[in-house]
Amino acid sequence: MPVPLLTEISWAGSALRLAGTLEPDGAVCEIELLLRERDGDGLVRVPASASKRGGRVAFEAEVDVATLAGGQPLPGGLWDVSLSVGAPMEISVVPLGPGRAPGLDASPLRRFLPDSCTVITYFGAGGALVIDVGGRPHVAGSVAADTLSWNEEREEVVVTGHLDLRRNGRPISGTLLMTERGSRHVYEVIAMLEERPYRLGYRAVVPATRAFIDNPLPRGTWDVSLCLGFSGMHRELLLLAPDEPVDVQVWRRLRHVRVVSSAAPGPLTITVGRV
Repeated sequence: MPVPLLTEISWAGSALRLAGTLEPDGAVCEIELLLRERDGDGLVRVPASASKRGGRVAFEAEVDVATLAGGQPLPGGLWDVSLSVGAPMEISVVPLGPGRAPGLDASPLRRFLPDSCTVITYFGAGGALVIDVGGRPHVAGSVAADTLSWNEEREEVVVTGHLDLRRNGRPISGTLLMTERGSRHVYEVIAMLEERPYRLGYRAVVPATRAFIDNPLPRGTWDVSLCLGFSGMHRELLLLAPDEPVDVQVWRRLRHVRVVSSAAPGPLTITVGRV
């Protein structure tokens, strides 16, 4: 199966320009982009031009989100982008994005359409390209936390991990978001970012008892995600639990309260109170 290498992604007006190369298994008759609606049955086909370049096939395509759907804008929602490669007697469909040229900026790209609709492109789970029309809040992939530990002196849960800069781009801010399952209340703490070679480390602390600045995490079961800021845009990643959980008792309001987290391989949750 051919593996496409994405070499260009940029906006030109309302059109998203994509270019890349692939090494075909045989003769290539036709190449087109496929946009599949993630939460529906929508499918949009976009023709791509193809030409031979050395031993590879170069392709280019423009996705005009303002007129793509029969002259109408691409409907709101998430659209996963893949490449359909037609050869004699066979058609291969592969995700576009996991293979990228060295130096290609992996940061999300945002565009405002004339009707005030926001369109964002980013590389989601597994590195595949996604087009987000409307920019509604949602979780866009997942990443595993490296460690979860208990700071006994300060009585706080410490969450640490790292991101691959080559896949996730270079965010300028980080926030740990915790959403209570029943009430949907959101509790936020700052995630400190530290740049390292080819990766970005993050560290966040969640107070379990009353702190000088932050109130402690209230009772309930909290789903944890990491929100990354990219110059006005945000991308939320579901945090997966590390191998070692936290399970402690703290003194709150004249009684002991249990604080316990989930363990790998599932999503990270922190429960305060009765389990």
